[in-house]
Amino acid sequence: MPSRKLESLAAGRTGSLRLLRLLLVVSVALPLVLFAGIGWREHRDSWAEVERNSRKTALLLHEHVLKVFDTMAMTLDRVDERTRGMGWPEIAGSEPLHRYLKTLNEDLNQIGVLAITDPQGLIRNASNVFPARNAYIGGRAYFRTQQEADAGLLIGESMVSKATGRRSFSLSRRRTATGGPDGAFDGIIHATVDPDYFASFYHRVLTDRGEAVTLVRGDGQVLVRYPMIRDENQALTLPPNRGLLLAIQTRPDEGVFLNTSYNDGAERFYAYKKVGAFPVYVVYAVDASLVAGMWWRNMALDAAFVAPATLALALIAWLAYARARSEAQTLRLWAEEVRNRQRLEEALRQSQKMEALGQLTGGVAHDFNNLLTAALTNLHLLGRHLPEEAKRFLNGANTALERAEKLTRQLLSFSRQDAINPAVVDLGDSLHRMGDLLERSIRADIALEWDVAPVPLPIAVDTVQLELATLNLVLNARDAMPGGGRIRLSVRPSPVAGHARLEVADTGTGMPPEVQARAFDPFFTTKGVGKGTGLGLSMVYGFARQSGGNATIESRPGEGTRVRIDLPLSPEAPAAPPPALSERPAEAPKPLRVLVVEDNALVLMATVEGLTQEGFIVETADHGVAALEVLEQDQAFDIVVSDVVMPHGVSGIDLARRIKERWPHLRVLLASGYSPESLATMGADTAAVLAKPFRPDQLAARIRSIVASPAPTSPKAAAVRSER
Repeated sequence: MPSRKLESLAAGRTGSLRLLRLLLVVSVALPLVLFAGIGWREHRDSWAEVERNSRKTALLLHEHVLKVFDTMAMTLDRVDERTRGMGWPEIAGSEPLHRYLKTLNEDLNQIGVLAITDPQGLIRNASNVFPARNAYIGGRAYFRTQQEADAGLLIGESMVSKATGRRSFSLSRRRTATGGPDGAFDGIIHATVDPDYFASFYHRVLTDRGEAVTLVRGDGQVLVRYPMIRDENQALTLPPNRGLLLAIQTRPDEGVFLNTSYNDGAERFYAYKKVGAFPVYVVYAVDASLVAGMWWRNMALDAAFVAPATLALALIAWLAYARARSEAQTLRLWAEEVRNRQRLEEALRQSQKMEALGQLTGGVAHDFNNLLTAALTNLHLLGRHLPEEAKRFLNGANTALERAEKLTRQLLSFSRQDAINPAVVDLGDSLHRMGDLLERSIRADIALEWDVAPVPLPIAVDTVQLELATLNLVLNARDAMPGGGRIRLSVRPSPVAGHARLEVADTGTGMPPEVQARAFDPFFTTKGVGKGTGLGLSMVYGFARQSGGNATIESRPGEGTRVRIDLPLSPEAPAAPPPALSERPAEAPKPLRVLVVEDNALVLMATVEGLTQEGFIVETADHGVAALEVLEQDQAFDIVVSDVVMPHGVSGIDLARRIKERWPHLRVLLASGYSPESLATMGADTAAVLAKPFRPDQLAARIRSIVASPAPTSPKAAAVRSER
């Protein structure tokens, strides 16, 4: 009840926090959105203003260039009128003509040199020197163009002037020949344009350092650029299909575009206009960074008014949200603490249930083992008296009892009360020895692959449980592949330090996460009724934990399953196989005298009869106290075979300890289905252990092996043997 009330309060606080969080977001986001809208408008207006100013500036520059070209065209016409009718010897020797050319040159600052060239390409008179030096220009493109046909007023290519040593360009026209325009070619009149004139004018017009002006011919050749280009000795031609040449394909007279400068790689905004009818464009450029700077200045001014109000509103919302969040966090921690306490109480109840279930399971399995022992013993004795044709029914009963024995062992593994008998073995060798069993346990459509590391991996485990765990994993992998596949057994050093890893991987159907989370739970199975007990993987996990290791599962639907068992490595080496017994002449064995201590009448009767038929002399006792009374009167027994759990306050373990203290020469064999203590530890220093159920021949073989082992030596033991 308190938990539900706290959860409802926490839910209410959560709703308030959402509202405050929304208010905080709106208090910040709304001014930012408005500011972004203002910024977008400012950005658009900035570029619109730059475009208007650029178009106006380009128009102004266009008028200036057009005026220069018109003035130079009239100047060339006046020179043509002055020289009309003069022969080339007269032109070359006329000093008045030189002075006339010089006067025109001095009156027009834009002209660098004014000259007259004959049809052979020799300059015959010029404004800069008299007499002319007959410099040859017949190889230049503008001369060849005028020579081939009348090109009118022709704007020549950019070139380095021999007179000034600087790059410039020329304007030229044909000299009027005898016979009019259709007459023969009679030389040209041409003038070079002084780039300093344009630089001086642009310096007065342009104010910002980010501005530039360029005169470009229609074919992309740069005639003049201000500021000056980096290398005046190298002619520059704009690349086709980009920038200006791309823009004039769609708008041949005027336009604007944004492009990267060919000069310094900076991004600039360009406005261009064609100079009258001339194939020349004047291009005005301004750095995009100037536009961005102007926009940032406007935005900074706007931010100076918006930011304080936004911060104040956000601060108020944040304080309210922080206070509400602190209260909600406190309430949430309180509710979490209550839930944790409830979970711990539930876990404790579940643990108590599982402990009670384990004790119940262990008790049932112990009693069932006694019944199995009696049944197996009686069937074994019965088999000696049945005819051959009836033994097949006996075999069926034995098979059923063997399955019951396997189920009982799984129950004992679940209850963690199964007796273990650890021995140091090599993990790889132990698995290889059960290779035939594993091969017989799978189907023909399943391949069993081995990947065993070539290094010894000694581990201290119960070999029976190791084999049973491996077999369970292989059988589970087989059942997960109804259509066939591969099972891979891997043995290698584990990533966990000081451990060896056994991995069984299959290519089967895999497990969804909810099934994988419960795979090790006892009695959990996804198999059909009668196809699984749900104790196989639980036994594997119990074996790994009992052996000091751990077991994990990795699986995905459709990708198979990997089960890994990590077992601690043993510092001891695996025991060497026992040497072969030397052949001796057969001697008549002496009947062994056995004291059997068992409180279960059925087990006692079957055990006595079985040992008697095996050739033993058997005495009995119903419990431990009675056994001690028998031994007080008679110690001439070869071995005492005792159950573990017995009434009257003396268990089999207590009996073994008292026998060891009082009659150390006397051997003890404990037979039990389970023990509340570790039978392995008890067996190492008190008595040998035999797990139930067993058949009479198995019990007889174990007794003979114990009696045949070296006997303890002590004065008391020697005295007893001398009495016998």
